Amino acid sequence: MYYLIMENKHLKILGEAIRIERLKRHLSQERFAELTGISSFQHIGKIEKGEIDIRVSTLFKILGVLDLRLEDLIKL
Repeated sequence: MYYLIMENKHLKILGEAIRIERLKRHLSQERFAELTGISSFQHIGKIEKGEIDIRVSTLFKILGVLDLRLEDLIKL
């Protein structure tokens, strides 16, 4: 398993960008978790708050559901 090791501020930026894109698509955290195959919506909440490092495979699942490329999601 590979994790993105990022500074806390970058995790928050990434999480906020994911949250914004999820909301644009009118997806609840519960539905988003189902679509991404993430075990619980609480995990989605922690990702969106930047509270946890995110696995690369999880990020790619999220990008797939959002139909985005990483560079489209965030502009650091």
